[in-house]
Amino acid sequence: MTTPRYQQLADDLSHCIRSGVLKPGDQVPSVRQLCALHDASPATVTHALHILEDRGLIEARPRQGFFVRTQSFAYPSQCALPGRPKAIELEGHRKLVMEFAQTCGNHFLGMSAIDDSLFPTKALKKLLVQQLHRNDNIVNDASYTGDIALREQIARRSLLLDCDFLPDEIVLTHGATEALDLCLRLLTKPGDIVAIAAPGPLRTLEMLEGQGLQALEIPSHPCDGLSVDALEFALRHHKVAALVVNANFPSPTGSLMPDKEKARLAELTGRHGVPVIEIDIFGELTHGPQRPKPVKAFDRHDNVLYCGDYRYVISPGFSVGYIAAGRHRLTLQACRKVHGEPVAALIQQTLASFMASGQYEPHLRRLRSQLASQMAAYRAAVFRYFPKGTRVACASGGMLLWLELPEGTDMTELQRRSHCEGYVFAPGALFSQGESFNNCLRINTGHPMTVELEQGVRVIGELAHAVQAEAAVLA
Repeated sequence: MTTPRYQQLADDLSHCIRSGVLKPGDQVPSVRQLCALHDASPATVTHALHILEDRGLIEARPRQGFFVRTQSFAYPSQCALPGRPKAIELEGHRKLVMEFAQTCGNHFLGMSAIDDSLFPTKALKKLLVQQLHRNDNIVNDASYTGDIALREQIARRSLLLDCDFLPDEIVLTHGATEALDLCLRLLTKPGDIVAIAAPGPLRTLEMLEGQGLQALEIPSHPCDGLSVDALEFALRHHKVAALVVNANFPSPTGSLMPDKEKARLAELTGRHGVPVIEIDIFGELTHGPQRPKPVKAFDRHDNVLYCGDYRYVISPGFSVGYIAAGRHRLTLQACRKVHGEPVAALIQQTLASFMASGQYEPHLRRLRSQLASQMAAYRAAVFRYFPKGTRVACASGGMLLWLELPEGTDMTELQRRSHCEGYVFAPGALFSQGESFNNCLRINTGHPMTVELEQGVRVIGELAHAVQAEAAVLA
């Protein structure tokens, strides 16, 4: 199928921006000039400019026209249009990176984690003791189906998502990882193609490889999330068995997909008959007052399997996940009895009691406020210590900061030197099959900024300066 004229023009202009022909702050040629240069209609040019604006590459200024954004991210050029899907290979540089990352260093900056002090430990301890007093045999109880009190609490809170889950359609799991595993078993078979965002979580990449599935990477903007335009192109050219997506502050970028794009995604996948597995584990960690809606809120055809997890909200020890399974609930319940393990009754009932006690919302407000403050501190440190030209994703929730360093930065060398100094970060190569993110890295901001952690950011930033300078001399 021929690429639409407006898409060709948008890609041409994107290339001009990525290659430096149009630099940050430059004015984009006017609609009239672009019409003359490209022999295109005003409607075609306007459509192309709106695509660039949606990608975060340009911005409109009243009565002046369009300008290249000074802190803009481009969709990675190597996956701008999904090509032939490739099987995931954990061998090679990505496996070496993983092994090296586990050897030494302060992992607070590298791991995706929240400081224990931010969890409601005292309240949970009190509720745990109460459960034991009520039933000292509860430590021996566990269930596959899930405690009805907890499923009711999850169903009540779904109204805040602009959803309406029923307790009977909720399947409890051991966290979102098991939820994703069950959903993939339900919807796919070995050899199938599964679409995922790029960059995307390393755990998802490994799981797809483990189940013999092929990953088709769809470009994801560091601020606005998965590109629905690129997904639409992929669905026209590939037989996709399922889409795995996290629209609210996913690892590694912390992006937030706009509601209009979530609605487009739900409509597009429903029209093509492609089921969606939505992993929404960071949505509660918004830095603002309003919790963002999931894609599930725009699902009109029961096409989205929604997966949640309380690990990052309540405590790592309360890694209770769930699937809002809809019409698949009976199949998933049966699948879980075969492939899963029962969830401890003590954990389920304590979590249900905490959610019903009136302490959940105050805890969320404190947690959100603290995470927002911490991310601001880390972002300021990055701007203070990292090389000029480093771009930082505009995460408005969660605790992950995605950095794009200037082109040519040798991330392997930067990582080696950082390890030698005792600090670890997550290199961009971990989050994709290709090489589009070799100049990127992710920093965890889930721990309060201390002198040692600021020192870590400073050391990594100064080493990046040195690596960049050496590369410039060699060039």
